[in-house]
Amino acid sequence: MTEARESAAMQVTWACKGESERLWTRDFILLIVIAALASTAITTQMGTLPLYVESLGGSTAESGAIVGILGISALIFRFPTGVMIDKYGRRIMLLIGLGILVVDFTLLNVFRTLMILFCLRFLQGIGNGMQTTATSTIAADLIPPRRLQVGLGYFSLAQVVPSAIGPMIGLAVVERFGYDALFVVGVALTAISLLLSLSLNVAPVRGSGDVCQYPVKATGTVGASGADGGATQRVAGSLALLLRPSVVVHSAIMIVVFCAAAGVTAFIAQYAVELHIANVGTYFVVASLSTVVVRLVISPQLIRFPQPVIIAVSLVMVVVPFFLIAHANNLAVLLLAALLYGAGQANLQPMMNTLVLQGIEPGQRGRVTAFFSASGDVAYGGGAMLWGYVASLCGFRMMFMICGACAACGIVLYAWFVRMSARSATR
Repeated sequence: MTEARESAAMQVTWACKGESERLWTRDFILLIVIAALASTAITTQMGTLPLYVESLGGSTAESGAIVGILGISALIFRFPTGVMIDKYGRRIMLLIGLGILVVDFTLLNVFRTLMILFCLRFLQGIGNGMQTTATSTIAADLIPPRRLQVGLGYFSLAQVVPSAIGPMIGLAVVERFGYDALFVVGVALTAISLLLSLSLNVAPVRGSGDVCQYPVKATGTVGASGADGGATQRVAGSLALLLRPSVVVHSAIMIVVFCAAAGVTAFIAQYAVELHIANVGTYFVVASLSTVVVRLVISPQLIRFPQPVIIAVSLVMVVVPFFLIAHANNLAVLLLAALLYGAGQANLQPMMNTLVLQGIEPGQRGRVTAFFSASGDVAYGGGAMLWGYVASLCGFRMMFMICGACAACGIVLYAWFVRMSARSATR
């Protein structure tokens, strides 16, 4: 009887393993499409929203506030979303997030005042934060553990490609059809995402009777304090989870890199005007294309090399472009910087995400993914304000040099983490 049970258990294990080895499943492809459509809806506003604010009579300061509130609201609700994803499930939070975006884009066509626009952008940040956290968590669930780094690299293209084509689509729509059509496009893209998500098969994290059900570790017992004691334990467990060195350090690396990149995103256009360099928009196109090509062609081949070496090289490739930009006198140098940054970022972000998720159970992925994603919210939101102040004090060239020094802190953090991990391993 015991042998029969062991044999059955082995068959189940191999069935689950064999089933989980496929990366390009129907649901993974569908998830990429859902995330790409929703991200495109958001990015169509990147170049057009300041113009829309100006058309409503808004000032530059009001434009900045309306643009920036998206990241702030996403940051505020990112971690609560991660907790709810782990507690209530991935699908319901994805549907709610996409539903919020559909309603938000619909209302943008109805109300045309600056205050309402500000509130709707705040709401849009909540919906976008929910859908990006949910889709990233689902992606981590769907990707086979042994192919997590490559799979996350492919999935992240759902954000990279829209960041390149979204602004161009938005500007083209506004120039030909006006702002009302822009928001109609947003409604259409998010509505399609919502409908597609209804057919997405999301395995439950908790439940009973599933052969390939995810394991969930016990976090402790509830004593006489009852629900309050359980709540305290859950809070303590979440803090301990997020304070793991592997989570904190790799998220911190992305914070300093994203913070430095925020300076380029926000001010390279003004820098180019100052240097009399035309067509600077091609910087972002080249960076995005570089990221796409490296992730599709080169990244899958790099898994045979030691991971620390790939991370170190990627960090160097990310840092160098800031110093190239600081000394640029023509478009060719800027495009070289874009090429290097895109290639370095193509490997760095998926590897950091993979390391953050290593050793994390499926029932904890929502919180960890939210924490990791929040690093981008903090960096891009605070970075633009920080570098604007720095540039006002010392000019753009020195600002980009300081951006490079900021990104270089990522190299220091990673070297420290590798050294501490090596010491722990020898004890």
